[in-house]
Amino acid sequence: MTKNMFFKAQIMLFALFGLCLPLEVILSRFDFPKNGQNSIQEASIQEIYQSFSSVEWHECNFSTIRNCVSAYPSSSVLLDLSDSSDAQSIISQVCAGYSMIHLVYQDGFLYQNGWIYSVISSETEQLNAFLAVLKYFGWNQGIVISNQYNSNWKEKITKNYSGLEVFNVQLGTNIKDFIDKIVFPLGATLYYIFTCPILSSQIQGYMKTRKLLDKGQGIILNQESGYCENNDGALIIVKSGYEFVISKEEYFKKATIDAIYLLEKNENLRDYKEFLNSKLQRSYENQFSLVNIQGGKRVIVGSIINGNVSISGNLNFPGQTSQIPKSTKKLLQLSINAGTTNPGSSPIYNALVGARGTFVIQKKINEGNDILSNFQLDFFTYDCGVTIFNSTFAQACFTKNIDKLGFAHIAGFSSMMAVGTIQLFEKLNISVPIIGAANADDLLNSTALFPMYSRVQLSQSFICSKYLVVIKGMGWKTAAVLYQSDIWGVTVYSLVKLFAEKYGIEILNPEESRLIPVGLDRIHKKNVTNQLKKVINSQARLLVLLVQHPLGNYILEWLYDLGARKGDYVVCAGYPDLPTFISIDDDYLYKRLETGIPMFTIAGETWSEEFGKDIYKRILTTYKSEPNTFSCTYADATYMIASALDFMINRGLDYTDSRKLMTTIRTTQFHGCTGLVQLEKGSNDRIVDTLIIAGVKLIDGTPSLYIIGVFQPFSSKLISIINPMIYADGSTLKPSESRSSDYDCPFPDREIQSFDKGKGLLFGICFSVALVMIIITFFIWKRWWNVSIEPLITKEEMSIQDLIVGLTIGIEFFQYAAMGPSFQVINSFLSELSGLLSMKLEDVINLKNGVFWIVVDFVFGGIGIWVILCAVVILELDDRIRFLSIFRFLRWLADCLMPILGNLCFIPFTSICLDIFQCDESIGDNFTDSFLAKDCYYFCWKGKHLIYAIISFFALLFYQPLAVYCRPLWQDLQPTLHVFTSPVFLMVKTVIQTTLIVMSITLKRSYAIPHGIIFILIMTAYTVFIFKFKPYNYPRFSWWQGVSMIGVVWLALLSMIGRKAEGKDLSVVLLISLNVGWIIIIGIGFYVQNIKYPSLLYRKKGIDTTHLFKFAFTFGKSSQATLSKISKNSETKFSNL
Repeated sequence: MTKNMFFKAQIMLFALFGLCLPLEVILSRFDFPKNGQNSIQEASIQEIYQSFSSVEWHECNFSTIRNCVSAYPSSSVLLDLSDSSDAQSIISQVCAGYSMIHLVYQDGFLYQNGWIYSVISSETEQLNAFLAVLKYFGWNQGIVISNQYNSNWKEKITKNYSGLEVFNVQLGTNIKDFIDKIVFPLGATLYYIFTCPILSSQIQGYMKTRKLLDKGQGIILNQESGYCENNDGALIIVKSGYEFVISKEEYFKKATIDAIYLLEKNENLRDYKEFLNSKLQRSYENQFSLVNIQGGKRVIVGSIINGNVSISGNLNFPGQTSQIPKSTKKLLQLSINAGTTNPGSSPIYNALVGARGTFVIQKKINEGNDILSNFQLDFFTYDCGVTIFNSTFAQACFTKNIDKLGFAHIAGFSSMMAVGTIQLFEKLNISVPIIGAANADDLLNSTALFPMYSRVQLSQSFICSKYLVVIKGMGWKTAAVLYQSDIWGVTVYSLVKLFAEKYGIEILNPEESRLIPVGLDRIHKKNVTNQLKKVINSQARLLVLLVQHPLGNYILEWLYDLGARKGDYVVCAGYPDLPTFISIDDDYLYKRLETGIPMFTIAGETWSEEFGKDIYKRILTTYKSEPNTFSCTYADATYMIASALDFMINRGLDYTDSRKLMTTIRTTQFHGCTGLVQLEKGSNDRIVDTLIIAGVKLIDGTPSLYIIGVFQPFSSKLISIINPMIYADGSTLKPSESRSSDYDCPFPDREIQSFDKGKGLLFGICFSVALVMIIITFFIWKRWWNVSIEPLITKEEMSIQDLIVGLTIGIEFFQYAAMGPSFQVINSFLSELSGLLSMKLEDVINLKNGVFWIVVDFVFGGIGIWVILCAVVILELDDRIRFLSIFRFLRWLADCLMPILGNLCFIPFTSICLDIFQCDESIGDNFTDSFLAKDCYYFCWKGKHLIYAIISFFALLFYQPLAVYCRPLWQDLQPTLHVFTSPVFLMVKTVIQTTLIVMSITLKRSYAIPHGIIFILIMTAYTVFIFKFKPYNYPRFSWWQGVSMIGVVWLALLSMIGRKAEGKDLSVVLLISLNVGWIIIIGIGFYVQNIKYPSLLYRKKGIDTTHLFKFAFTFGKSSQATLSKISKNSETKFSNL
């Protein structure tokens, strides 16, 4: 059919409507397309014609429109297919002159004369439907892209939703540049497209390429922009009844047919204008449907009627999710491997402590506007290994959430984890930039081997090249060096050796003893004992450890086993992570704290300038604990990625291209937490102008890093000290280069090692003695001494036996104190006095070279005398064998010595006998290689020691039971004794004393803190028992027994404080506190005594010797007077105690 062709229907309108007016339709064609759109196809027009056989059609073009209308004045409708606003304006004027309805395909409201109507929804109704959808989903931000509407439309959108950015795009626009440089930097998550199908297709296609239509994002289209292949998850607002129309042609046909059909079917309305107003405009156009693209198909999921949205189906958004996208900033997914899990039974280290820097900088960026102001960083945290890489474990861990890797990944804590992760990603064909925050291995330097890796942590080769400069600057001239047998260790050692020669630092241990094999476990001490002994033999004070975790920890533990103790070494950690790893809390921490501190290392700058201080403050505020230095490198690793993303986004570069992102990361430069962050060209290493000299010190028993100074390799002043290094004695005075031996023994102290078998045997013997003693004591009490004592109620003359009982209280005070925590730091004289009274003679004299055995002989002699005296008393030999005066002498001697040998000497005799079994150090692995703790000139379990051990066993076997039995027996045999001690108390005292002796020998040396705590608890309970039970029949003695025990507890408490404050000189403060406390205790004691406990013992006053002198030197003058005075004095009444 040509455009001038005439077609007329056979059936007139009045036959259908019962009216006299025919329905005639004129089609006006406009030959040139607008906005690049194709004109309506002839086939579509033909289909419209054929749909209405009762309609008379007339067709004309734009140039003949006036002739057509005048030729057919009876026509009722002019269907305008021109798709041109200019043409519609002219045609509408013609139609108005003939009262003809003017139907157009678009919303032509530029010219309104009351006769022009659109077969599609009006702009206003479409806009209202769009705004209703935004309101329903709570979307108030996003980007609107349109080529259909004018400024009024844009003004109305932004007036309702200020968070919407509206852009007008026309055909011919460079879509790639538009999205890259304008759309993408805005970081939107929601996109609204109202364009022609061609533009819609181009925009959606490139947005999909740039991953702008992934999970978490949303897209809304209008009817026309949906006439293309749409992204899965898109929502399309369409006119009701047109939900499955997928092209403009189809829409034109259906819209035209529907419009004319409504006119044709209505018999009651004669005024077409009124009909269109009431039906076509008001009702028909206000109904919309919400169509969702699901699996490439259109699904009706809701409706929009008069601005009200109703969802009736399951929604599907981009990324195959039903979760409604949020109207927020666009998320940039990143990931980090930081947790606490290592494969198998490997040691656990909490890498999340260091990773706090990542999470804090993430929050700082998301809340600020410095970089990525329109985006949100989102980190997924993997826990796929911390220090140990296991391929099977890591692969299962990563692949479980492989979609969460994001645009870049921060590697695991150790270099092993970083290398393993890189290789795993290559195996899985995963290309993503990997940034190291704590990886220092030199293997990672190469960009050729690891093109998708870079780091902010300094490499070992860079650090170690500076170590010897720092060591020299700190005043060291000699050192012992150990390095591990891998590429890193050999490389670092070669550098250290080279610079040692350059700076004149002598390495004392032999070359062959410096190499430590990698892969050793804690149980492999024998493999390196020779190397470690040569380090010890070198007498070097400075120990440079060029080893990584966990080998560094094992070396410190093995040195402890070989006899090294606090202050023997100053450790220089060639691996910056070592100071962190030594603090891992396990069963061997005490060994590392003994041999590994003081320690220093060299690391990159931390908490630099305002940026670093802000990160430090944020971590401290957020996590309520001191930041780990690795938090600084983690913060910079995160900021490096963010800076690169910000650079690429602002320049419209494709940051989703992992290799382009990696290239940008390598060129990124900023001043971060660790100072200037800038990568060396052609390397994965940083360029650094400032290094930190960090030390390790103990704070409340916990290792803590502190800054000693800074090292600036490019400055005229290489080293600047900030806080002088704190050494083992708590001072800042550098110790001697060479270690002096603390052992006066016939073998080198380097051969001494802890002997666990000997320690176990000692513990077994001591606790067995204690257990047997408790059982025997209970039996003796139950069998013989379950008796009570009569209270002293009348005044009695004090006897020598009463005085001995009173003195026992005072002497035992010092003995109990000696069994408690060491108080040498408070008062050395008091400590030595207590040791002397309890025969802990090592605090007073040197027991080596046979002196200890003289003391033992004396003890054995005393025990022998005790056994004889007990036999005489128990068997009553003085009565049975009267003809031998020796037994009467022995009985007299027993009365004098039994309270001393059996009571006052119980603690020292038992201690000395058990000291013989104290063989918990050795120079070998056999029992006969162990030596006596009191005298290292004697080896244990052979020769003299074995003989003495046997004698000691039998001595204890006889002495202790006899002491328990004879303590109450002695007081029953004293006719002049008035102050009696309860047998029950004597039994309890025996148990307490035995327990304290065993604790002093076993726990006090190796576990001082637990020993002190248990001692205080036992003595506190013992004190309460004394006050409650009142052990003496004389209240004053019971009172002072309790008061003296309070003094012991007070001394023990201050001793524990002195130990906990190790490194701080508190001796004066503690001494004053001790004296003040004792004065208060004694003062209260006398006060209470005076008001509650009257004196019941008295003594006679002696003769005034001044009268004798006067008599002698006056040659008898006034002798009568003098003798009279002497006689009168002798008759004087007695005074109270």
